[in-house]
Amino acid sequence: MAQTVYTLLCQRDLPMALVTLPKILQCLEPQQQFVIFDDGTFTESTIQVLTELSENLSIVTRKQRDEEVNQALSKYPNCRKYRDEFPLAFKMLDIPLSVIKNGGGRYTFTDSDIIYLKNGRDYFNRDVNTYLKTDAIKLSIKLQDGLLKHKWKIPMRFNSGYFSFDVKDFDLDFINHYLGLPDVRNMPWLSEQTCWALLFGRAGKSYCPKENEFVCREKFEGPQADTLAIHLIGGLKNKYVEWSAVNIHSEAELVKPSFEVSRNITLIDWLIKVARRHSPIK
Repeated sequence: MAQTVYTLLCQRDLPMALVTLPKILQCLEPQQQFVIFDDGTFTESTIQVLTELSENLSIVTRKQRDEEVNQALSKYPNCRKYRDEFPLAFKMLDIPLSVIKNGGGRYTFTDSDIIYLKNGRDYFNRDVNTYLKTDAIKLSIKLQDGLLKHKWKIPMRFNSGYFSFDVKDFDLDFINHYLGLPDVRNMPWLSEQTCWALLFGRAGKSYCPKENEFVCREKFEGPQADTLAIHLIGGLKNKYVEWSAVNIHSEAELVKPSFEVSRNITLIDWLIKVARRHSPIK
């Protein structure tokens, strides 16, 4: 049975989602389920418009899940506080808790600001932990603290916009500990991504899509012949209409994405990053 695919969506991003989500749905197997988690901003008309996209699409509103998630987090005060303060916590907490409630196993997450230009169905049916590699090391903590102080295993250039994850590796005790540390929210918008990186690091071996096929970098000129998907990070978000219209491959034809084994960040990587930061040549 195909694993369920999830995304987290807000009302503000609905125009983009109505362009990108149909492309995701085209990549899925005929009966594969796609679940949208609402961040609490959906209107009734938004729910209606989204559910009309596919009979295999369902929506879980914040109101529907608040009581159950808060109960699951009753012994995890740092998680509760984080969830109250930061909507991306729904991606880090609500979705995996829902997967566990529904029997556990592996699921795929994809952000709605990813354009799947070609039908890379294998992105949505991985059987190993897989994450998207971005163009730089982007963490909410100082890298030297992560490596030397906390002695964490941190996968290289982790981006949480797309991943396949088995909830057997989901650890609320660790997440609660992480969120209680004083130095992990130096850049709050990266705190959720950093936590996911650490969960993947703790789980062991993981894989990444080839970077030329699944693009996740802030500077990108546009789709190439080998581009299968693009994560619209940074200033690329306004390209969603233009690049979604690029017909560089038959949507109906399946393509075989390539993957490679990831590795963890080392002290050498940290030293290289420090050297580049202080180099007069940028």
